[in-house]
This record gives sequence, structure tokens and C-alpha cells, in this order.
Amino acid sequence: MPTRFDSHETDKAFTECCDCGCELSHASMHIVNQSYVGDECVFEFAMCFECREQMNEKLSEKSRVAMFDFMHDNTDMESREEELGDDSDTDDYISTCLTCSKSREDSKSYTIGAMFSSSQIIKGPFPMLICDDCEGKIGETISDETRDVWDKFIGEHFPGPPSEVTLPTSKPVLL
Repeated sequence: MPTRFDSHETDKAFTECCDCGCELSHASMHIVNQSYVGDECVFEFAMCFECREQMNEKLSEKSRVAMFDFMHDNTDMESREEELGDDSDTDDYISTCLTCSKSREDSKSYTIGAMFSSSQIIKGPFPMLICDDCEGKIGETISDETRDVWDKFIGEHFPGPPSEVTLPTSKPVLL
């Protein structure tokens, strides 16, 4: 697993799904999401593909459609895949926002995500970066039902953050 997507808490690759606790080395696929404010990672998790699918099923249909539409309307995946292929450096995928091309350096905050098969990163749509502006636009489109699902997930899996850290509540992060 690329160092870029290792846990900032342990400085090692993620080993367990944050939801079901399964060993990620035995999962068919898994995702890693990390949210940053400036250069500081303030929130991160790894989730097996099965739990990711279960989480997506809990989101309202309205929110799923709105998030899909936002990504579809603001992303040219064919051009991205032609430009990057599957052998580009991982950092090339996450140097700019997938949907507006704002640079990582110009973003006050952003979220990166990647998909893995065992310890191998899967390149294509992932890895990706979504900047603070686009996260805000996506957040405006999600339903109260989806916000409640996400807030419950955060509360159950990430209790007790330091008081100066604001977790990304009320918005699904690259699920």
C-alpha cells in the first residue's frame, strides 16, 4: 500500500475494516478515505467493500442520485483515464480535485480516497481528491436522512476526538 494512504495514527497500512473489523488482507477490496485541513489529516478510515456497499444502501435514494449526478456532471473520467492511465504515480491522481481541478495546495481542506485489492491500489476512478468547495456543493445536495446515517456512523466508530478537531459530519466522504 502506498505510504500516502497509510494510517496517520499508526504510520502503517490499515489492517482492519472500521465497521466490521475484518482483516483487510482477506477482504476482496477495501477503501481508504482521509480528510485533511491544510497538511494535517484530521479524519481517516478504511472500510471493506462489503461494509461500503451496506453503508451506501443506507443513504437515501435522493442523496445517492444527487452525488452520482454531481460526479457525472463535473467529471470527465474518460479524459482522466486517458491522461493518467493505470501506471501514473499515485500523487498525480490526487494533486487536483477530481471535479473542479482545484489544486491540493490551494484547498483549505480536502478528502482523498483510494480503493485497494489486498495491498495493491486499484487505479481508474480512484484514487481521487475532492476539494473543500466541491465537498460543500455535494453536502448541499444530500438529504437529512443521509446526514443522520453519516452522523450516526461517525458517532459509533469515531468517539472522543480532540476538541480542536472537527470531524467531517453531515457529509459522506467519498463513499
